[in-house]
Amino acid sequence: MKLSRRHLLDVTLVLGGIAILVVLIKAPPATTPELPVDKIHQPLLSTALKQGKKSAEKSCQTCHNPDQIPFATNHPAGGRCLFCHRLSQNQSAAP
Repeated sequence: MKLSRRHLLDVTLVLGGIAILVVLIKAPPATTPELPVDKIHQPLLSTALKQGKKSAEKSCQTCHNPDQIPFATNHPAGGRCLFCHRLSQNQSAAP
């Protein structure tokens, strides 16, 4: 039985899809805390829902800085707060 190029491509794509599913299923659960649901973070949530996460992240540094609320020593540097600290399920809907 001779396999055509088309069959080899189909088999490769199916096996690749299965491999991706296995990797995603075996992925560890998220360990970073979600964005808190409180009055302090409400403006950040409103901005994230209206203008996007990147524009909302600009205001994080006003409180989370070495003088007010410093990061833990093992916290990565950068301003992509909502990349790791996701909105919780009850926050993702518009208020």
